[in-house]
Amino acid sequence: MTQWCFWGDKEFSDVYENIYIRGALEDWFKIVESIAREINLINGKKMIVDIGCGEGHSTKQVLDRVKGDYTCDLVEPNKNALLTAEKMLKVENKIGETYPLALADFKPDKKYDFIFTSHTNYYWAQNENDYKVQLKKLSSFIHKKGKLIILTLPKSSDHYKVMLKQSYPDFVYAEYLIDFYKRLGLSVDIKKFNMRMYVGDILNNHNRFDLSIFYRFIHNTSEPPDNDEVQRFLITLKKFQKKGYLDFRDYLIIINKK
Repeated sequence: MTQWCFWGDKEFSDVYENIYIRGALEDWFKIVESIAREINLINGKKMIVDIGCGEGHSTKQVLDRVKGDYTCDLVEPNKNALLTAEKMLKVENKIGETYPLALADFKPDKKYDFIFTSHTNYYWAQNENDYKVQLKKLSSFIHKKGKLIILTLPKSSDHYKVMLKQSYPDFVYAEYLIDFYKRLGLSVDIKKFNMRMYVGDILNNHNRFDLSIFYRFIHNTSEPPDNDEVQRFLITLKKFQKKGYLDFRDYLIIINKK
């Protein structure tokens, strides 16, 4: 089975818990509400799939705002995360099939009215040719009147600006996705959002533990930074922060076949 190019071990959960705390809730829920509005524009019963649902927290925030009848399938290669998502979401939401697969292995026997994926495109492939295959494949899963929504970062994101090392290839940028789907002849709409991350406590306290966790998240690595990297990272954060925040500048890319 295709391996998802991502951390699979639970030992890294502290990184994500730290990031959830740092994210500005008002920014995030503007994005969630915008996604739900797009789903609610679809008439009748909605067949939805979340690609890379993780433990289902973002999925639930979106589904709780969906009006009318729907069924949501879940795709997630981390089996423990998928199990957690399934247990939580089945209590209050309408969950269909679950697939413990990476996108490369996902071969549904149905078309979807709405496909949603949030910040997972970085892990779909390790080279550009394979990445193009996954992008084209993903768009083939939607109905003629369906929508594909990808939430990801533009190259102007502070996430990329504060990196000491290049962790992701250029083809993961939002601009690449936009150009790719336009070249396929699909309709592409872009909604731009602020997504602020609070780093004021790190800047004020110079706490090495918090710096190390944030460094690991930014660089998508399990390896903690050495002392030199910690200091250079702190200097970089100070350079790009504004009033104690970095802005990841999320793009919501809405693709359909109209």
